Amino acid sequence: MTDATELWVRFEGLGRDFVAKPWPIPNHSNSFTPPPVDAQALYIAAKRSFALNGAGDRRVRQIPFKYAKTWGLSDDVYGDVVFARASNKYCMRFVFNLEHAFKGRDTDPYKAYVRLVKDAKFHSDHLEGVEELPVPVHYGLWAMNTGDWAGTVLFSLTQYCGISWNELCDTRFNTEANRISVGRAYEKLHDAGIVHGFTTPSSFRHAIVDMYAPGLTEKDALNGKAPVYIVGFSDASMSHQCGRKLPVLPLDSCTSRNVFGCVELQKILVFLDFIEPPLENSIMSRALKWYADNSKNFPNNSEALAAQRKLFYSKYPSLSFEIDATAKDPQTPVTRRPSPRPIAAVGDSRASGSGSHQRTSSATGAPHRPRLPSPQLVVAT
Repeated sequence: MTDATELWVRFEGLGRDFVAKPWPIPNHSNSFTPPPVDAQALYIAAKRSFALNGAGDRRVRQIPFKYAKTWGLSDDVYGDVVFARASNKYCMRFVFNLEHAFKGRDTDPYKAYVRLVKDAKFHSDHLEGVEELPVPVHYGLWAMNTGDWAGTVLFSLTQYCGISWNELCDTRFNTEANRISVGRAYEKLHDAGIVHGFTTPSSFRHAIVDMYAPGLTEKDALNGKAPVYIVGFSDASMSHQCGRKLPVLPLDSCTSRNVFGCVELQKILVFLDFIEPPLENSIMSRALKWYADNSKNFPNNSEALAAQRKLFYSKYPSLSFEIDATAKDPQTPVTRRPSPRPIAAVGDSRASGSGSHQRTSSATGAPHRPRLPSPQLVVAT
């Protein structure tokens, strides 16, 4: 071993080792936690080590060792970056064949590269050295020249944290206690001013439960004692002042995001199945019971719902309405109000009516593609 500025990487059965060196993030100066001594020689087993989050539900897909190195050679990689468990205690997230990622900024390999860099940058800028946060230790980005095997390989090195909630939610470990632990991990981020970027249930691939924690028994694992970490901060943001008015816990009734007070945590509340059945003898509970008892007596679901609406929600408009066909003019004319002309500054081309006013990406919610400079590769020669 030479020094801490180099990592030796060995893939089982390959017959040769690679030397990785720190890869500096362009236009970024903040640092990472130095790798421990035992991380300076990383070993990746050939069987059941490589995986990726597949397209669609983003569940973990095991991939054969011989296919992992071909990631990035095509424009569409059908998933996220390849990751692997190294030396049983570290996680490596790879961008193989890095040169191919820069053939087009609209390709999946390039987008994966951007996510890897943004995640590392967020760790370095906002998570490094902050105690009590449920995040793994990040040891930085590293690059190695593998020649004709997989070209330039860029990877992040982090603490290995366990199994994603995306995987555990379909097992017997999907207990209320574990769901509470997952919810609390997100609450801790919000208490620190961090919005993770949670959008759909597939986002739970970023909630990692350490089922291999030292001393953890099966009973502990079922009862919410396993540590939970949140990873994947490429879409995260800071300076959040969480306005939640309720905890992320099983609630006794439904609540809207406006009542709950936080958009992201309200989504997590729903997807953790913390919305309890309605209170006994409430309108909703009686309407649901009526539906269960009577819906099969109707020719279709639409008619059953119309009858339910009339019985329990008669104060609201019905699903259909009638027009008096004998009236001379039953139709109400619809007139379009003129669109207001935008107030433009002197010299603005819009003031003269030429051109059109196009909303910005932030107004429409369209994703903004990061503009990262080409990497300054630092690889072993």
